[in-house]
Amino acid sequence: MKELLEGVKKNGNGNGQAALENTSKLLIKDAIFVRQEGSLVKVKFQDILWLQGDGNYTTLVTKGFVVSVRNILKDFEDALPKDQFMRIHKSYIVRLEEIISISTREVKIEEHTIPVGRTYYQRLIEGIQKLGGE
Repeated sequence: MKELLEGVKKNGNGNGQAALENTSKLLIKDAIFVRQEGSLVKVKFQDILWLQGDGNYTTLVTKGFVVSVRNILKDFEDALPKDQFMRIHKSYIVRLEEIISISTREVKIEEHTIPVGRTYYQRLIEGIQKLGGE
């Protein structure tokens, strides 16, 4: 294990700086590309409604299509802008702007209900403006 860590440090990746530099060099900053039927397909952040993780696969639900990608949900959580997307369940990330209503157990996006995990609910509620009593 020690040899592995030393190898990482020798490659200059020991502190994660290379990952930060790669992010700032992105040519297209408002979208991600996912592999679909052998091609890379552009998915604009503004078109994503939510993402659902299922083991090694993640399903992206957009305004125009649904695609399943062989990446774990954590990969998307790291890649998507934190000010636009939030993990609300161990298996779901939603685009915040698309949320219509919030209850203790679910959020509504369009006509769909997405579950909210207990551990994620408080962070979601703290991040919104609300009027009226509890």
